[in-house]
Amino acid sequence: MTNDLRQRRKEDQSSQSIRKTSKQSNKTYGQYAIIFGILIFTCVVVIPTVVDRIKSFLIYDETSDDKYYPSEVLYLFRKHDRDGDNYLSLEEFEPIASQLNQKKLPTDYIQPILNSDHLVTINAFFEPLNISTMTKDFRYTLLNNLDELQSLKLWKEPHVSRLNFAASHFKSFLPKQNIEIGKPYWIIEGNERQFMEHLSANRYSPPDVLHDHIIFHRLLSMFHPRPFIFSRFPPQGTAAVVRARHGSLLDIYFRIHAEFQLNTPPYHPFWYTPALFQGRLIIRDDTSELTYFHMYVPNEKRLNVDMEWIISKGGPSTSLEVDIGYMPRMELRSAAPSISLNGTGITSEQLIATMNENLRDNLLKSFNSPDENFANEKEVFDLLERKFYPFKAVRKILESSAVLNLLREQFVSTWALVVDLKAIIGNQSDDTIKDAQRAKQALDNYAFPVESIIQQIDGAVISKINANDLLNINSQSEQFVNVIADEGDITIKRYVHFLEQALNHRQN
Repeated sequence: MTNDLRQRRKEDQSSQSIRKTSKQSNKTYGQYAIIFGILIFTCVVVIPTVVDRIKSFLIYDETSDDKYYPSEVLYLFRKHDRDGDNYLSLEEFEPIASQLNQKKLPTDYIQPILNSDHLVTINAFFEPLNISTMTKDFRYTLLNNLDELQSLKLWKEPHVSRLNFAASHFKSFLPKQNIEIGKPYWIIEGNERQFMEHLSANRYSPPDVLHDHIIFHRLLSMFHPRPFIFSRFPPQGTAAVVRARHGSLLDIYFRIHAEFQLNTPPYHPFWYTPALFQGRLIIRDDTSELTYFHMYVPNEKRLNVDMEWIISKGGPSTSLEVDIGYMPRMELRSAAPSISLNGTGITSEQLIATMNENLRDNLLKSFNSPDENFANEKEVFDLLERKFYPFKAVRKILESSAVLNLLREQFVSTWALVVDLKAIIGNQSDDTIKDAQRAKQALDNYAFPVESIIQQIDGAVISKINANDLLNINSQSEQFVNVIADEGDITIKRYVHFLEQALNHRQN
């Protein structure tokens, strides 16, 4: 019986435990049900609201802007948002900042023509770049960037084909100090640090132009509306020289380095840089009359234009494409000698008829005769070239008898342009493979602007010297101290030493 009581007690305890566990389970289930209900409510009510807000934050709806901003504001924003991400990066803002810094308006560059002035009409001539002369095959390399070339392809004629000026507008071509025959002078001087610090390519519009330089801006604007009279890279500026004086008439030759930016947003900037402009004007020393004006890009070489354009987003990932090509004609010329407006009945709006070529030639004959300073026109332009390129004085080194004797007896020497070396490499054949190898090694060792390179017959480079180093008298790494201790031209002695070192190297 005792055992029966114990058994019954265990059963009662077990039953109570089961009921207790059951109550706890019911309580836990109720808690989970409440939590689950809250989660369902959250999913149904709260999450859609949050999702909508996230969507409104992440997904830009252009139509919403249309309700709040004027169309012209939206147009300007989207035009400068080159990558279309609806934000202006620093790279996209930079050209805007350059425009904000400008203080002058296009109307500030209008030069009035007075009744007391002499009127001259300038004609513009332009034949576009021959696309086939560019070195790259755009069918394969620039499939995603053809739009960047669109402005180049559409540029078929001058921006303004004929334009009137007053003779007095050309005053800036004259020297500011005393007139000295045969002495070059700066009109627009380049930056002293131009070989080390280059101007930004991420710009669309030219900066403000000084009053004295407006004539150059206006002349170049006849070709394209966005000329930069101060180029990004050296050589920079404008120089001139008075070749001769005929009574009160000055015969002035000049050289200009300028460039054009062809694109507008949203396309990236595209820079078009002619090799140079050179020209001539015959003008009275008080600038009251202008007899003749001519300015042009030389076209006798195979290539005469550099091009550069941005093809990807700025910042660290900025990528530039460069190329070269040939442009047949870019030229300005006066239609005829200037005509007085006073009492002639001619107005400043009337364009002067272009004179007959024979009459023009006869007019210039009296000015084209050789004189004591210059035998021909080429000598004048060579003088201006040395104004921009000091290393052109190297030509005098090669006139030294010591240098000439060494070259004649021990070397086979020649001059070559980079484009010539590339042509030799590109036209390689079985008969010219050695020439191509020599050209490639010379090109691999070349450094701007001029390099004198000595090669063995197999093309291996023995020695080289840069023109800038050759002319740098104050060089901290002077290697020719013992050589130049005595009297004489330092650059000649340096060059002789350079040649002799190469000969010693070959013998060893």
